[in-house]
Amino acid sequence: MEFPELGAQCTANDCQQLDYLPITCMYCSLNFCKIHSLPFDHACKAYKDATSSGENRDEIQTHSCSLPSCCTKELVQMLCSHCKLHFCLQHRHQVDHQCSKYEKPKEIMPETSKLVDMIVSKNREKKPTRQGVKSEKLAAKVQLMKLKQNSKGAKELPITERVYFLVKLPFGKKDEAVFVSNLWSIGKCIDNIASLCQVPNNNNNSTKPQLNMYGCSDSCVSDRKDILVKKLIDNETLFNGQSLWLKYEEVGK
Repeated sequence: MEFPELGAQCTANDCQQLDYLPITCMYCSLNFCKIHSLPFDHACKAYKDATSSGENRDEIQTHSCSLPSCCTKELVQMLCSHCKLHFCLQHRHQVDHQCSKYEKPKEIMPETSKLVDMIVSKNREKKPTRQGVKSEKLAAKVQLMKLKQNSKGAKELPITERVYFLVKLPFGKKDEAVFVSNLWSIGKCIDNIASLCQVPNNNNNSTKPQLNMYGCSDSCVSDRKDILVKKLIDNETLFNGQSLWLKYEEVGK
């Protein structure tokens, strides 16, 4: 919602969600989200015309992912707007294909760092006492040993980046041990955990209840979803091995 000019809406009539990296169909040249990007996912008339005109399906052009370790082919070409190479759906983001043109996001205003520090400090003040922080830190350290033995996450993440949490899920789902990267933002962690644990996630739709992470004090981990996990750990707002709650919050809260 902070950058309404970015991305484009999915053209599929039953979707129309805002996608920050829309995919253009190579047949009808319309923009679609990841779910409706393939011709048969949006009932592409141009694709049907092409295949019914006598073309052999085996002769339809496919595009191989430019990442050397990936053998995935796509019907739709998805060029990185920075390095101009094609990548599959899984590796289309700059970070995921280690884009040679990738630049770390810059602060959009000079006061951003001060604002983030203020929010982190505010969250820390919600904890009752320093003794409570020490107790939570010790409990997380003990639990961490168990979580490392049986947790799920992106296997390609380096061991040195991994941060482990026991996540308590909504709808009475069983608690899940997961790991994320300490270089990810809280927003990306929420999306990744929701996907791993098959929890409905409408965080890309501002009109529906939003998922957020909560600590034991029943307060959200951070009011900003772009803050890095490492930042919160350094400030002892989060602990490696901690128990967290994945909850929905009403729009406008």
